[in-house]
Amino acid sequence: MKPDSERCGFRDSLEALRIAYSQGDAKQLHDAYVESRKTSRFLGATLPLFENVYPVRRFLAMAARLEASMAQHGLHTGCQQFFESVSIPWQCNLPESIREIAENESVIFFGNHPSLFTPFLTAACVNRPDFRFFSTKYVCNLLPTMGAASFPMEVPLTRSWTEWRRSGWQRALVYRLISLVHDMPSPEDIREGNRASLIAGANYIRQGGSAIICPGGGGKAKDRKWYAGIGSLVKQLQESSGDRTVYLLPFREENCSNKRIYAHIQNGPISRVKNAVVYRGPIRIRFAEPIPLSEVGTPEFTVQQIVDFLKEHYESLFMESALASA
Repeated sequence: MKPDSERCGFRDSLEALRIAYSQGDAKQLHDAYVESRKTSRFLGATLPLFENVYPVRRFLAMAARLEASMAQHGLHTGCQQFFESVSIPWQCNLPESIREIAENESVIFFGNHPSLFTPFLTAACVNRPDFRFFSTKYVCNLLPTMGAASFPMEVPLTRSWTEWRRSGWQRALVYRLISLVHDMPSPEDIREGNRASLIAGANYIRQGGSAIICPGGGGKAKDRKWYAGIGSLVKQLQESSGDRTVYLLPFREENCSNKRIYAHIQNGPISRVKNAVVYRGPIRIRFAEPIPLSEVGTPEFTVQQIVDFLKEHYESLFMESALASA
């Protein structure tokens, strides 16, 4: 049996992590994570081994740099300066003819989400102070500046088999770790909270704002299911769009994945080889022609029919790129 002091050390360390997560930001969680190796012999022995599998400490340090940059410079410039500071090459393909709508009209940006960088790359491309996110609640906790500009959405964190199929075992493992510090509401509260965020987002866009939503979630593109959130959002705007024309603007992130990000922040010989050979080209964000809300299906379309319509249209726009990354 373990000594009481060791059990208390583990419990105290876990409680400190939960407090840092719920009340702080990525920097405070990073510091609590580092401190836990000193206060718990169990964590002190296991976390260094775990770092070889998933670089939690380096990931939190990177997230803290991103948060500091956004807090100081705002979303657009802060994200740009963050990517410059971490020396990750990236390109933005936003034609001037599309930029006028992207930065001045009521817009729903929608696209794939192959990496942790997706929303921040998009924010770095689009220069508008009213840019908002439909973002998972746990990301809002880690990045308060993003959280203040988000319509938060809860997602299940313990569906390991589902997450493994979507994006591999590392994603499933990370979600399990997050579940240790993130208090999940009841299923009913999750539904009500997500519904409220979609209603708030629709009102915001109706009044001239913009927001990004990634209907397929994160991870691999193959056989990606699109969730109903974007359909519900569009349906609300179709029923009452306001006085302004609303556009849906497709984007696609290319040549990036969470594996590329892990390789960038890890420091071993295998990661260095991957960065030099596998991940040489720049990350790209491409934007396609915007779609006026009036051209999305018909007024009789159900939420699911809207989702299917947008998914088919999106895949036809980026078919060549989708096949290359599948």
